[in-house]
Amino acid sequence: MHQTKRKKLLLVDDMDVILDVIMIHLDEFEQNFDYVRASNGREACKLALVEQPDLILMDWEMPVMNGIEALGILKKNARTKDIPVVILSGFTESDNVKVALETGAVDYIRKPIDSVELIARVRSVLALNSAFEALKQKSQELVIEREKVEKILRGVIPSQVINEIKDSGQIKPKRYKHASVMFADLVGFTQKTNKMSPKRLIDELNDIFSAFDRIVANNNCTRIKTIGDAYLAVAGLPIEDDDHAKNLVNAAIEFRRFIAQRNKTKNIEWDLTVGVNSGSIIGSLIGHENFLFDIFGDSVNVAARLQGQCLPMRIAISESTYYGVYKHFNCSLKGNVEMKGVGSMNVYNIIDDYRQSQIDLIDFAHDNVSYNIF
Repeated sequence: MHQTKRKKLLLVDDMDVILDVIMIHLDEFEQNFDYVRASNGREACKLALVEQPDLILMDWEMPVMNGIEALGILKKNARTKDIPVVILSGFTESDNVKVALETGAVDYIRKPIDSVELIARVRSVLALNSAFEALKQKSQELVIEREKVEKILRGVIPSQVINEIKDSGQIKPKRYKHASVMFADLVGFTQKTNKMSPKRLIDELNDIFSAFDRIVANNNCTRIKTIGDAYLAVAGLPIEDDDHAKNLVNAAIEFRRFIAQRNKTKNIEWDLTVGVNSGSIIGSLIGHENFLFDIFGDSVNVAARLQGQCLPMRIAISESTYYGVYKHFNCSLKGNVEMKGVGSMNVYNIIDDYRQSQIDLIDFAHDNVSYNIF
């Protein structure tokens, strides 16, 4: 059989006989009280911190520290401010009641104490406090659930977009004239995963994409989404950034370094292809119920084409990206490449410390070299 939790009452009065009378009155109506006693306000404040009672019944007129002074201290302390306090006093003037309530008391009982009034007020205060505690608990649970939902949303929607939705209730499609987009893809994904268990496959992707997420965030970039084994990220939106190309290329280099280092310690080795392009990009929230922030435009298509024609463990960038990063990274002109749906364009490879001996470091003259990869 379920037992009601016993309530703890802190009784404060400098006269023991008054405390005894209060306990006798309360025990006539309620058998679930545990009592803690104090003889002055200072002692009451100390006991309230330690005992955390459900209710304090405190006399106004006491030596050392009176009830009103103690009440003021209790209400200023974060650990005791929510404990309900009922002031007991022989003062009968309405001004005294006003002072007690304004200081923070939830109720005021005049002496001599009437047993029926005492128990009625105690029960009322405890019931209200229980309701308050239940609401506070529910509020805390709602905060936790909201944080869980927001954490999930941040995985598919940039934080700045979430904040804009909170502030205005909507997000308008926007064209970002100066931004960069990156497609990264794991080479031979289908062939390798056909031999893996579902758990092993998800563990591999979680490990790799979680690292990519950290790299992207550290370089002031934004992950848009993953599509199977492909990873789509941008820089320069939703917050504009003059270093968008530099930041995204640096993230791509760190992707490649991470994969190369990971291959030294894991049983399954991966190769990576990366395409980066810079230009105008449209960003918008898609869907009315299942939200997704996505990007659109020719610049996105070009990045996808660059990744598609890229050799393993290479980073292919467009000419527009090249002019944004050539002062910061070693770049090698691959040549003038004809790409389906895009046309011909100069394509460059980013050179960093990965397999330098295997990568052509010659910076070809832009006007003298032309290749067609199809």
